[in-house]
Amino acid sequence: MQRAALSAVCGAARALPARFFRVSPPVLAADKEALLELRRRTGLPFMQCREALLRCGGALAQAEAWLQEEAQRRGWSRANTVRDRRAQEGLVGLLREGTAAVMVEVNCETDFVARNAEFQRLVEAAALGTMALCQATAAPQDGCAKHLLQEEELAQLRTGPGGGLLSDHIAVAIGKLGEKLALRRAGWLRVPQRDGFIAAYAHGWLPATAPVAMGTYGALVACQVTEPQAPAATLEEVGRKVAQHVVGLAPTAVGSPQDEPRGEEETRLLAQSFLLEPELSVGQFLQRHRALDVRDFLRFRCGEETHGQTHGEETHGHDQTHSSEGTHGREGNYSKPAEMG
Repeated sequence: MQRAALSAVCGAARALPARFFRVSPPVLAADKEALLELRRRTGLPFMQCREALLRCGGALAQAEAWLQEEAQRRGWSRANTVRDRRAQEGLVGLLREGTAAVMVEVNCETDFVARNAEFQRLVEAAALGTMALCQATAAPQDGCAKHLLQEEELAQLRTGPGGGLLSDHIAVAIGKLGEKLALRRAGWLRVPQRDGFIAAYAHGWLPATAPVAMGTYGALVACQVTEPQAPAATLEEVGRKVAQHVVGLAPTAVGSPQDEPRGEEETRLLAQSFLLEPELSVGQFLQRHRALDVRDFLRFRCGEETHGQTHGEETHGHDQTHSSEGTHGREGNYSKPAEMG
């Protein structure tokens, strides 16, 4: 009896129409390799990578191009839905090349996304693009050249020489990470190759990595080398300590070595009590080492309010602010210590 019942059930199963069963096509070893490689190149989910390979007949390059177009399209759509959110987390990125240095601030909504490798690659791309733009301008013959990018320059910034628009990369990252992302500001300092030096310091939870240093605070300090025979290690050490001081005490002007200190309320860099040796002023610290004179500086703190921005005001897409604490104007050449209100 049991054998008869089992035979009947099996017969009924064989009689069911084929539409009740779905059999996935076999995945060949070559298909698996292409799928893994596409996933590695794009960072997108396996299901999307599989769909791209099916659409493109297994052609890896075509599938990658299709995925990038889809990610960009979905990212721009996602960007429109998150544009009114607050994005005050993120990272500051610093990059030095010879006697030029750039600093960028890229924002996101949460610290969790700021720790994501995809977001950090975006910060690196912004710094590289800003450096390419900086290097395309003429180097100063004297003093220090400082520039903070205008809104239209931020909108047209590319990821590097011959690279795509950074805004398209931001859109793709928004689609992947699901948060509002924005390049808030970017700028550079540049000094003469003859006797110029730029110090940099990034402060935060990220370890120092090449080529772009990242943190939640950053400072660039433009200097003139006063001792041509000073070892490179001395210039790095002295310059880094001054940049560290700029991050910690947020001066608003360089001042001059003759300035009389005004106590804890002092905002002129050279007259401030030095962060690492409080018994000295910054000016006295520099005079003791006789290696560098400060000409200018630039300081970013991630998420800070900037000139012309009220509390709660956000940057949306390309509506990006470009002022910075510790600056005076957006561009200038200075042959002596400059006031940077």
